Amino acid sequence: MERNSAACVMEWSIELEKALRSKKPGRSLEGISEISPRLQQLSEEPDPSAAVYHLFDLIPGEDKIFSNAIILRLANAFEFGDKHTRVCIVKAFLFEYRKRNKRKEYKGVLCETRVHMQAELLRRVKVVFDNEDVEDRALALGLFGCWAHFAKPTASMQYLVLSSMVCSHVLEVQAALFAAGCFVELSDDFACVVLEMLLHMMSSPETLPAIRLAGARLFAKLGCSQSLANNAYKASLKLLLEFSDEYYQVAMLVSLSKLASKSTILISQQVDLLLLFLSH
Repeated sequence: MERNSAACVMEWSIELEKALRSKKPGRSLEGISEISPRLQQLSEEPDPSAAVYHLFDLIPGEDKIFSNAIILRLANAFEFGDKHTRVCIVKAFLFEYRKRNKRKEYKGVLCETRVHMQAELLRRVKVVFDNEDVEDRALALGLFGCWAHFAKPTASMQYLVLSSMVCSHVLEVQAALFAAGCFVELSDDFACVVLEMLLHMMSSPETLPAIRLAGARLFAKLGCSQSLANNAYKASLKLLLEFSDEYYQVAMLVSLSKLASKSTILISQQVDLLLLFLSH
């Protein structure tokens, strides 16, 4: 039988540690890149059965210990590493995030029940966020988004994301909108707050086109319940024609279609809307 992730994760953890400690130029970045698909594999494969533990001579639960060691090592490298290291780490977690099956409940390597030392992980990234450097703050927000399943429950984390949505730096706002999009899929209450903030942001003439475009895409995430999807659909429908930018309108139409798919009531209305746009 081919070795699965549970049988390999100790080896992966050791290899990552060696790469991060290596003095060879570029080796640490290579090690982080190598762990990226391995995080995905850890997320995709089901928890090992007793038979699998016996077959590979594993102690029950040791796979989770080593997967947590990997996450902690990456968080430590994010806190103390340079910009290139931080970018590489965010890319690794983004790879795992984008490969998730959004139609199924997430039970992967970063779900709340599988991650130990959650407060310590968040603290290490918060240290980077508290820097004055805008790029560092944006990278930290990206990581918080990927870690939403265990970062979301904390009120301080939600406040951090919301406050970054209204800051003066475009890069930080875009990263905050990404993180908010990850959080809203897990909390109706938070999603309602984000919807109100989005409405104000999108309707303001001072909002930059890049931020308005990112906001238009965020509407698609506001469908975790049917009632919220209905409210978000009505709000975004009003915003659709307020600005003539083609990229903005396309993004809004995509979001409207995704919201409409959450409610049978909205589907026919969305079909009519799309036909109207196609006829012009």
